Amino acid sequence: MAVVALGVGFTACNSDDIDVPQGGKKGDTHVSVSLRLAKNAETRALPNDYNYVGKWGGNDEITSIIVFVSDFTEVAYKEYKVGAGEAYEMEGDVVTPKTIEAAIETSAGLKEVFVLVNAKADAKTYLGVTGLSGTLTSAGSFKTKYTNILALENSFYEAGSFTVNTSAMKLAGVNAGKDEIMMTNVEPKSITVAAGVDESETLAGANRVSLEVERAVARVMVTTKADSYVVPTADGSDKLGDVSDITWVLAQGENSLYVQRKPTWETPNYGWVPGVNGDFIADAGEKYDYSGLYENYDAATQFGGTPVPNITDYSTAPAIGTESILKGKFILPNTHEVGVEETSNYKKGNTAYVMVRAKFTPAKFADADSVATYSDGTFWLGEDGKFYQNENASTQTVYDVNGPDPTVVLSSQTANKYVGGKVIYYAWVNPDEVPDWYNSPVIRNNIYHIHITGFKTIGTNWNPLFPEDPDNPKSPEDGGNPDPKPEGPEGPNPIDPEEPLTTPKTFMSVDVTVLEWDVHSYEVDLGI
Repeated sequence: MAVVALGVGFTACNSDDIDVPQGGKKGDTHVSVSLRLAKNAETRALPNDYNYVGKWGGNDEITSIIVFVSDFTEVAYKEYKVGAGEAYEMEGDVVTPKTIEAAIETSAGLKEVFVLVNAKADAKTYLGVTGLSGTLTSAGSFKTKYTNILALENSFYEAGSFTVNTSAMKLAGVNAGKDEIMMTNVEPKSITVAAGVDESETLAGANRVSLEVERAVARVMVTTKADSYVVPTADGSDKLGDVSDITWVLAQGENSLYVQRKPTWETPNYGWVPGVNGDFIADAGEKYDYSGLYENYDAATQFGGTPVPNITDYSTAPAIGTESILKGKFILPNTHEVGVEETSNYKKGNTAYVMVRAKFTPAKFADADSVATYSDGTFWLGEDGKFYQNENASTQTVYDVNGPDPTVVLSSQTANKYVGGKVIYYAWVNPDEVPDWYNSPVIRNNIYHIHITGFKTIGTNWNPLFPEDPDNPKSPEDGGNPDPKPEGPEGPNPIDPEEPLTTPKTFMSVDVTVLEWDVHSYEVDLGI
């Protein structure tokens, strides 16, 4: 498996001292801060950290550092802008102070230090940061917020067009090829500050606080072995059809997170299980982010998403304009209680998923002599397993051709309509077993790489993993399902939000690898 190389480069600039009031006195000593990007080695001990393949340094750009110094009564903060040759510089994966401007003026005594790297507007507002420096009058309130839930809105339709802004995009983005991702400390650090330490002494290591930081988001990347695939029949003796025009979208990450992650990795909706303590259609939209489903969406064709790059694209210079396709997408963490098979709390309606949209072209039609109902590639898959190009033919009467009397009617069969030939496949972001998956946690500071190696059969024709009543749909512009249940004859759909992550049969072949950033990767033959 070729692992995608996505590096860390941190630089920092000069800044003013932080004056931490204590007893009404101006500070008479100094501390400094160094930051190290967390290795996440401790996640190796988790039973739910799957598909691990190694480390990736990342390609980060640090634009700001906010340092919070608490004396357990008040919290003083100061934002340090980042720039080459300034107060802070990056050495390996450690940000260290280099000039006296990086020294923080404070008073002697016990302090607790927090940090935000690349702090975004939502996080600043939530924590009460209103300027480049200031004092928060309640240390307890600040710490509660720093360890609590930050809600992040998302949207997909603005100014008359589909413009996607996911919850994760509020904390992470790519700018000029560099990742600008908010990072938080793994845990705050306490220090008993010694009196009488000047700026130059703290640069030499006196009164130095060292903190580990980690990216607040996870990242998902999808690649394919080929740009199109031949799908065989179940017994492999014939051709079922062709899969082409492969795109992908990402959905059902959480729409909130703990600013500082929980030591045990729980996310805000860790305990929510559809069908157990909530209803998927009524509740999931308040907990999870579905805006990514509308990426590059075309309401007329119901297609859209990011073209899935070929794995070989990562070994050559990307074509102009395609660099972003190779970067993948950001997602907020999503975890639940791990269980054995059906006892797992990971269900289809509360677990992050990649949805693949593609075009399926049947190899042959049972009604080849009839006139197609539509000219856009729309077809029907009958209950008898045959493809039809005419709607009336698809719901024909089924006779007991294998029985003693072939004129006996078995049923008027149902059929699934595939609008424009669009088929849908699913891959869970970080499954425990492929393809018998039951647990699939998404953890911050991890990259999840899904490599498509084939399609075993045809996918489904609409997406039930969207919290909307399929029998009372809204338009996509009004927040409706971008992959709705088609009108007309209705056959079964094997996707149920309340069921475990497995399906009766596997439809898509994949490899999953989790790529500093911890990286996870897996291969999959895609199906439903």
